[in-house]
Amino acid sequence: MAKKNYHHLFKRGNIWYFRKDGFRISLDTTVATEAMRLRDKLMENFHLYGEFQLKADDGNQITFGQVVKEWAKIHSKNVKYTTWRDYRSAMNTHVLPAFKDKPIRDITYSDVVNFRSDLDCGSKRTNNILVPMRSVFKMADINGYVDENVMLKIDNLSVEQPDINPFTHEQVLMILDAVDPHYRPYSAVRFYTGMRAGEIDGLAWSDYKEDMKPEPKLHINKAYVYGREGKTKTKKSKRYIDCLPPVLEALTEQRLLTGKGKYIFLTKDGQRMNPDHYRDAVWKPALKKAGLEYRPPIQTRHSFATMMLSEGEDLGWVQNMMGHASLQMIYTRYYAWIPSKTRQDGSAFMKAISGEAEAPAEKAESVDQTEPEKSGKVIHLFGKMTQLRHTQ
Repeated sequence: MAKKNYHHLFKRGNIWYFRKDGFRISLDTTVATEAMRLRDKLMENFHLYGEFQLKADDGNQITFGQVVKEWAKIHSKNVKYTTWRDYRSAMNTHVLPAFKDKPIRDITYSDVVNFRSDLDCGSKRTNNILVPMRSVFKMADINGYVDENVMLKIDNLSVEQPDINPFTHEQVLMILDAVDPHYRPYSAVRFYTGMRAGEIDGLAWSDYKEDMKPEPKLHINKAYVYGREGKTKTKKSKRYIDCLPPVLEALTEQRLLTGKGKYIFLTKDGQRMNPDHYRDAVWKPALKKAGLEYRPPIQTRHSFATMMLSEGEDLGWVQNMMGHASLQMIYTRYYAWIPSKTRQDGSAFMKAISGEAEAPAEKAESVDQTEPEKSGKVIHLFGKMTQLRHTQ
């Protein structure tokens, strides 16, 4: 790494000064990169005019790229690694190529709007690209580098929620039957807990509270994302979740595979699980074998929500299981699957898949009375996979 050149510069308090041949001047900046730029300008003016001086506009030409450098030193240490990774990608790929050498004071509302309209990506990604820009301009405004923070006038684009295309429970069983046996416990836990990929990938055996009363639970307290272990997505994401019988069965099976190690779920070659490996090496082949149309692995999470809600489970229980910050997320995304009556412990779902539950009254009225009665039992996910229920 190149050593920074602070020749003829010194700092008193937070302010940088220039000093050479008995001449001293305050540069009125706290930013090292701006101080070096003004120092170079003073030296240039000395060669041109024979004296150290700054023209009236010399101190106003700090570029967007220079502010970004100082901003990066501060913010890279104050946000999660995954957040900073996204900021850095947005800056290097999109923002800096457009604004790096432009004086930040000269960037206008129209410049930003035109930049936004030229981005070849969706609304959500566009809004994410503007996030670090807002932060840079906020810092520039505080430091007095701009006359106004133009980003305060830039509204986010409206974002449509992605379609939810969950699997039925019968389809879930088809997938678990088709998945590579090594990854069947992992897949089952995804389907029957609704965990995010980073949360399940980060699970250690110490997070499995097998002796917790009245039922075993999993403690979600970290996430493994982009090869690093860090905090959960939000504060609400840090939680204890119930282990339904299929999850307990899956963890019992998984202990035979990785029970002597630190982490619960690993790849066949002993590496940490990650979304790319699961999608390409496990998920896609399983869907193909099961004869199901491809849907992204996030549908394991949506499938959990819709399976539970459609059988009348309590909304707050589903919210906690999934780690959503509010019930509004549940209502907004899964309203179509929410019946009028709810429960709160997973028993409704377990009874439904074992054939013990009576149909809700509002559903029973529309059922043909000549339909044969159905009965069955809970399917053991790691024994012979059969149909969910059988008709007598």
